[in-house]
Amino acid sequence: MNTLPLLPNRFKTIGWFIFIPSLILGLISLSRVFDFQISFPVIYNSGFFNHGETGFMRTTEVDLFPNLFGVLIIIGGMLVGFSKKKIEDEYISSLRLKSVFWSLIVAYTIVLVLFLTVFGVLFFTLMILIMFLPLFLYVFRFNYLLMKK
Repeated sequence: MNTLPLLPNRFKTIGWFIFIPSLILGLISLSRVFDFQISFPVIYNSGFFNHGETGFMRTTEVDLFPNLFGVLIIIGGMLVGFSKKKIEDEYISSLRLKSVFWSLIVAYTIVLVLFLTVFGVLFFTLMILIMFLPLFLYVFRFNYLLMKK
């Protein structure tokens, strides 16, 4: 059997402790309840949108919490989604594949609908949130299918 290179099982518990609180706090931080600006060097105003300014790296004010929670959601989701089960067999591998496939179909269907119906700043905001959707859907679909088994 050709197995997937997965993380050890112990990372799944750590991932859940990072993923769930970060997801909740990340959604709360979108309402600007937490507003903490820090100066941070970023790639800024380069390419098509330089508006006459020069330079590749800039120091700018960045809202810490949405970025921090975004990073933690990705790390936690990857730890949960890509850690082995205690017994990793072909059935579990097929559930992983079905979950990834399903999550991509659902996520891109939503993106397609948004491209046709939403415009402006709301579209940009939703695209930022959609970035997390395939990982979120995969984690919950895979665990749902395991519980249903």
